[in-house]
Amino acid sequence: MIDCNTSEWMMTELRIARAYVRLCSIPDPEASVSLASIGNHEIRMLASPAADLDSAPLFWLELFDHGAKTFLDSFCCHRLKDAVPVVSDFFAQMDDLNNADETCR
Repeated sequence: MIDCNTSEWMMTELRIARAYVRLCSIPDPEASVSLASIGNHEIRMLASPAADLDSAPLFWLELFDHGAKTFLDSFCCHRLKDAVPVVSDFFAQMDDLNNADETCR
């Protein structure tokens, strides 16, 4: 986890905010944008199916494995700042998964 007072936290929050602006500019209700990709793994931000409802999340985050063509982890976010520790965790998971993939070769 990253400390919420670090520049890494702020840079991650900025990356998430930019992705959310891109996501909101896509008219497709099933839109998604990529936050990062390492090897076969990608962190995606997906539009919430009911984003217009007060209780609905703003968006979903998903850790996707292109090799297996499936998501490995996901999280719904009601606020942009809620996504920062999740994205940090997804980066750690991607590093572990990619290191394991390299070890198996």
